[in-house]
Amino acid sequence: MKLLEDVPSAVAHRPPPRRTRLTLGVAAVFLLVAAVAGVLLVASGGSDDTAADSDPRPSGTLTDWAAGVTDACTTVAAEQPIMAQGPEVRLDVANLAAVSAGTSALVAAVHDVPVPAEETEQAQAGATVTAGDQATQAWAALTDTSAEVTQDQITQAAELTAGFVAGMTQLGANCAPIG
Repeated sequence: MKLLEDVPSAVAHRPPPRRTRLTLGVAAVFLLVAAVAGVLLVASGGSDDTAADSDPRPSGTLTDWAAGVTDACTTVAAEQPIMAQGPEVRLDVANLAAVSAGTSALVAAVHDVPVPAEETEQAQAGATVTAGDQATQAWAALTDTSAEVTQDQITQAAELTAGFVAGMTQLGANCAPIG
């Protein structure tokens, strides 16, 4: 006769079956969806709020904008002494990096000034800011190249910078410290 201890019980406690494939599958799908969403967000440039936060919101008048630009010109002339030395200094190839940095600083400072709220004045200020962006790009192209820079290229970049300063002056800013 067999003892009851030798007979296996009908109720055997076994651990639940593992669902590793299901868990890994769900995790993989989640990561794939997150990656696609991230790529789409980066490709679209993020939300509209980030673009609006890069430049100040429109406010005030053209006179207010010109006053802010005057302050920007004064500040940049003090921080970037090469910009206060006059337009002829911008033509010297030895000053290429310093003038590029000074022009970039001036354009960045002008970007920080809120454009006027009225659309016509906004367009005028925007056209001037665009001229500054072109000047910055011209100087950056000269400093980023490994090729020899010609005097004509420097003259063209200097003329773009002078046009930017003249545009700000025409709209009422006092950029006399820039030269």
